[in-house]
Amino acid sequence: MRLLRYSFLIRALGPNLRDENKERTPACVPWHYRVFLKLRKSYRQMSVRLAESAARRKLPDGILPDGEEGNWVESKDPMPNPAKAINKSAFWLEEDMAEPELRLITQKIEALKEELGSKRLKFTNTAATFLPRMFYPRSERTKLWENVWTIHHSVVRSGHRVLDVGGASTPFSFFLAKMGCSVTVLDNDWGNCGTIYNANHVAKKMGWDLRAADHDIAKPWPFRDQSFDHVFSICTIEHLTSPTRRFMMKEVGRVLKPGGIAAITMCYDPNHQILLVDKGLRFGLREKLDADVIRPSGLTLYGNTDLIDFRHEKGFLGALFLIKGNP
Repeated sequence: MRLLRYSFLIRALGPNLRDENKERTPACVPWHYRVFLKLRKSYRQMSVRLAESAARRKLPDGILPDGEEGNWVESKDPMPNPAKAINKSAFWLEEDMAEPELRLITQKIEALKEELGSKRLKFTNTAATFLPRMFYPRSERTKLWENVWTIHHSVVRSGHRVLDVGGASTPFSFFLAKMGCSVTVLDNDWGNCGTIYNANHVAKKMGWDLRAADHDIAKPWPFRDQSFDHVFSICTIEHLTSPTRRFMMKEVGRVLKPGGIAAITMCYDPNHQILLVDKGLRFGLREKLDADVIRPSGLTLYGNTDLIDFRHEKGFLGALFLIKGNP
């Protein structure tokens, strides 16, 4: 009886599962690369289990604990928008997005998405997958703020050589290429859904100067010193352990040209632990932000230095700008 029940479920769910598997990996990804992704996924799942087991016994060295102590601004909601600040959180997202310059960039990004869709070319959602069911309107809206905010305030221009860390197949990296930037993407396809292969496929189809490389960002980056005008990383760094964050930011400082700007976005979820180490990064936990991001980079804050954060019991999403040399 149990076997019959399972057979019925498999027959009932089979078409849906097959459809989702088709949507999970773009059609441009060849079968041999799909096999590689499946094998790597199995290996990573085993590695994560081992890491979680070790983390339960002892946190890695150099980790600063979370906690409510920090640089918090006491304020009753709603707190006035620090309109002149560029290092800021997304608490004022809709107010920011109404600004004419940001509204124009938003329209251009949405137009690019429509163009790619009309050509059946894929781009990822906020979960770094291609699954349509994971394109959540609210998440896509906050991601749009990250994209337009960093593009506008980093003063990136056509012809600039830029590095995007962790952004394979994202609308962000595709938009930079559409602008006329020379784009290099460093990623490791943690969703194992073909983001790196797809990024290079889309770039070829669109005639863009974009190259995506599969590389572990915890290992030395394959670039010479002072190679890029800009370095971007959109909501990647909070998923890393403290030692890996510090290594990443050291590499960011190394590959950035003098006068170049790095734009990093980050989030913090008080109800979620990332890799059993911490809950992310935010301005209010300034000691951790300095230790994991700012000091290892050797860079200087670009823009305002008063990093405003409040409501420590709530989540956080923010953008941070750093410059190589004096601002």
